[in-house]
Amino acid sequence: MVGRRRAAGGGDMRKLFWVLAGFMVLAALGNLIGGTDTPVTGAVDPKSEPAMVRADIPASPRFDATMFVSASGLNLREAPNTGARVLTVLPRNAQVRAGERRGGWVLVSTNGQVGWVSDDYLAGAPAAPPTSVPARSQPGYALVQQPNAASCPSRQYCTRIGSCEEARWYLANCSWGALLDSDGDGVPCEVICR
Repeated sequence: MVGRRRAAGGGDMRKLFWVLAGFMVLAALGNLIGGTDTPVTGAVDPKSEPAMVRADIPASPRFDATMFVSASGLNLREAPNTGARVLTVLPRNAQVRAGERRGGWVLVSTNGQVGWVSDDYLAGAPAAPPTSVPARSQPGYALVQQPNAASCPSRQYCTRIGSCEEARWYLANCSWGALLDSDGDGVPCEVICR
């Protein structure tokens, strides 16, 4: 009878061993699959300041101002430096939306592209087309051309005109040009054109 108890007790131990071994195998498999057998705990100290987690989430850039390209061609670059890759070349008077400024560079948005341009070549208004004043040696110097708003700005006075060539051009090409020749001798702004 004592032998049977030992045999029965040994069988119980074997069962217990296999049950525990099975649990250990299942736990190991759980760890391999992605689980953990380490409980997750946390402690909050109400007296301490709340922990700040810094997340570097780029803010979407703001484009607050409308500006215009004042150069004949302006490189739109990937980064704010002259060594950065050129995304495109913006033509004169291209309208851009300006945002962040950094060391002489401006982040701009235009036609669905965002990039950096030099602050030196942006203006608050479109640049007027250059007025071409023909030199005396050019053919057609004294011929009247069709005046337009770009070549004939509002009435000029001799005090505002920089050269005799410019005064002659206004005389020949603008509807108000005769006002520059006060004595009608064909020489405009006689103070400049002697």
